[in-house]
Amino acid sequence: MVLKGFNRSYPSRLDTSRAVSADIIPFWHELNLAEELICQMELCLVEIVNNVFEHSYHSVEGDKVEVESYCENGKPTLVVKISDYGTAMPSDLLSNKLEEDFVVPDPEDPDTWTVSNRGLRIVQELTDKTEYMTAIGRNTLTLFRHTQQHSELSK
Repeated sequence: MVLKGFNRSYPSRLDTSRAVSADIIPFWHELNLAEELICQMELCLVEIVNNVFEHSYHSVEGDKVEVESYCENGKPTLVVKISDYGTAMPSDLLSNKLEEDFVVPDPEDPDTWTVSNRGLRIVQELTDKTEYMTAIGRNTLTLFRHTQQHSELSK
């Protein structure tokens, strides 16, 4: 059972991730989540929403991006779902990102600036689990992250 949740749709644009962040952060504060967790999950959300615009919608503005977030009753897990109706992600793209070498951008080497999939690796490092599914033209990436309430952190 979900106690309360966040569920909104946005038009895909380059700045959609900023709008989503501005809307969802107050909701996460209402859930009494730790500030560090909020910052990490915001980074993940921004990365995925930007990827949707760039890769799923091929940088075309106006298509729909749906964002849902909630904590299930009795489970200390934050769930964040990002859905789109564009080009699906290749099925193997999320597999084994944590086992791949992480290429740190080098200001002197432009080849390191555009290394693909770096954001997905960051997302996998900051979440406990990721799931991706495509059904009836809708692509959904779900992020799961264990939470601790402020009261638990201060003990």
